[in-house]
Amino acid sequence: MAEAAKDTIYIDVDDEITTVIDKVLSSKKKLVALVLPKRAAVFQSVVNMKLLKLKTDNAGKNLVLITTESSLLPLAGSVGLYVAKTLSSKPEIPVAPTMNESVVEANEEDSIPITTDDPDDVDLAALAAAPVGVLAAKKLKDANAPVDDGVETIDLDDEPSSSSNEAAPTRDGAAKPTKAEAKKSKKDKNLKVPNFERFRKWLIIGLIALVILIVGGLILLKTLPKATIYVQTDASNVNTSTNVNLSTTAKNLDPSTNTVPAKQVSETKTYTATTNATGQQNNGQKASGTVTMSAGACSGTQPNDVPAGTGISSGGLTFITQQDTSFATSTHNHNCNWVGQTPGGGSNIDITAQNGGANYNLNNANFTAPGYSQVSASGSTSGGTDQVVTVVSQTDITTAENKIVTNTPGAKQDLTTQLTQNNYYPIQDTFNAGTPTITPNQSAGATASSVSVTETVNYTMYGARQSDLNTLLNSAITTQEGSNQSILNNGLSTASFSSNGSPTALTMQTTAVVGPNISVTTIKQQAAGKKSAEIQATIGQDAHVTNVVVKLSPFYVSTAPTNTSKITVFIAKPTNSGANASH
Repeated sequence: MAEAAKDTIYIDVDDEITTVIDKVLSSKKKLVALVLPKRAAVFQSVVNMKLLKLKTDNAGKNLVLITTESSLLPLAGSVGLYVAKTLSSKPEIPVAPTMNESVVEANEEDSIPITTDDPDDVDLAALAAAPVGVLAAKKLKDANAPVDDGVETIDLDDEPSSSSNEAAPTRDGAAKPTKAEAKKSKKDKNLKVPNFERFRKWLIIGLIALVILIVGGLILLKTLPKATIYVQTDASNVNTSTNVNLSTTAKNLDPSTNTVPAKQVSETKTYTATTNATGQQNNGQKASGTVTMSAGACSGTQPNDVPAGTGISSGGLTFITQQDTSFATSTHNHNCNWVGQTPGGGSNIDITAQNGGANYNLNNANFTAPGYSQVSASGSTSGGTDQVVTVVSQTDITTAENKIVTNTPGAKQDLTTQLTQNNYYPIQDTFNAGTPTITPNQSAGATASSVSVTETVNYTMYGARQSDLNTLLNSAITTQEGSNQSILNNGLSTASFSSNGSPTALTMQTTAVVGPNISVTTIKQQAAGKKSAEIQATIGQDAHVTNVVVKLSPFYVSTAPTNTSKITVFIAKPTNSGANASH
């Protein structure tokens, strides 16, 4: 490939004029294209433009400024520098700004002569202090060649040139792009500077998508796949029963008598209920008076005496006799009757009402004497008054007792917890609620607005060492079925205990499961990473296995997971046991 005839130099926005000159002079090419950044402050000064022109002319180099900033075109044109919009555009000298001749002459004395004989002798300080207009006017006046109204252009040696593609100058002095240049310019629009922010955004999105893809793959391939294996065997149920003697003093198991060391725990709970008193009592004055008694005609034997303190009634009201009464004969109008007499010989017997109240005031009332069928009495009472108060009745005490709610299940759970914490197997069937002790805070008849009843219950339960119960149960099963069967489940967890006449003499009954002893761990290891058919064939080799069902999930899984924790094995118990064991 032929070596390029021009050199392209890119200028930074912070470069000084001396740095730019050094870059141009260091180029080994005769034609140098300077690509200017936007808003390059160093090229906004005509002084800098003129220095750049002097240095490059003295070095025998052709310089072209590559820029689209319209503000630089007049300055470049004033010093005779070529300008092109792109590296592929036709370079040209922009039209210099026109100035009034009088203005030029007026500023001649202030102008600073710049010769091209020795550029190193240029007074840079003086140039920097000179106005831009003065330098531009000086350039216009001292130019050796007359300024043409047109635009001076040059050809870049390494760019193709065609008369049909040449650009015509526009009104502002810039070249109008030809069709070829316009077509090429459209193609160059695709050659944009990369947007690193957008690139970073898409890079992050891509990384996130990759992570999601990896995590999703791990979930689909490692986490979700599961296997469930159902194994049926020729296991069978065995109903067994054995006696158990609990002893709170024994230290070790005695298999000869089935005596098991035991522990009894107890808990006392107190319950209370309250109800309003509904009884009423009249605490007013008691009525009193006298009655006469008779025991019918004087025939037969003499009636028994009626002692003092005997109750006689009238209209449901009870009165108490205050004197002993005996009976003697009395004849009146030729009629003989037994008549009651006091020890003093009088016929009026004092009585007092059993309770206070004005309702005990009676006038000429008839009385009966319970227990004395022959005896009758008549008389009057007075002096009774009313003063009714609320008292506790026996019915109120009974009502409070019935309102007590005992927490028997809670007590049972508390005793179970006590035994479990002491490493004993709770024997639920030995739970017992003792006879409650009921105590009212008020007795019947007491003056009170309410009555509270307290019920105290003492709960007890026995527990035994689980290892001792297992030993007795396994021994009973082995004795019953023989040693050729393995005990898959001795049934202790579902065992029931019944009393043999004593809380400590029990019969333990349960349903055990015997059959082949199949290792769940071994099944999982055999199934890991295998297909359903292989798993069924491998497990089915055991003579005691009657059926194997394998279920893989999700739907896309064709082999069991290699991780055995993802494999679940169910060994079916006998169908009449009504339960399955899962592992």
